[in-house]
Amino acid sequence: MEIRLEKIEPERNCFRFYLIRKERDLFESGSLVVQWGRIGQAGRMAIRSSGPPERIEALFERLVRMRLRRGYAIAGAGFRSGAATP
Repeated sequence: MEIRLEKIEPERNCFRFYLIRKERDLFESGSLVVQWGRIGQAGRMAIRSSGPPERIEALFERLVRMRLRRGYAIAGAGFRSGAATP
């Protein structure tokens, strides 16, 4: 499972993405892979945590909530922060 969040504020030259992905590792536990950066660039990537699926799910939800509070929106949801509404 993965979710892509974007923060677009042209007046501040802010075009950022944040991708959070849950993956299985070799030992049947989970890993949380995070990629972030400027839209159109490769960005940076890190494995934030690994362990039991319950722990990974809790961290996944926490990261999504934190990014939403900081002005990110779910990509493809029809809402972009700073965008004019028709």
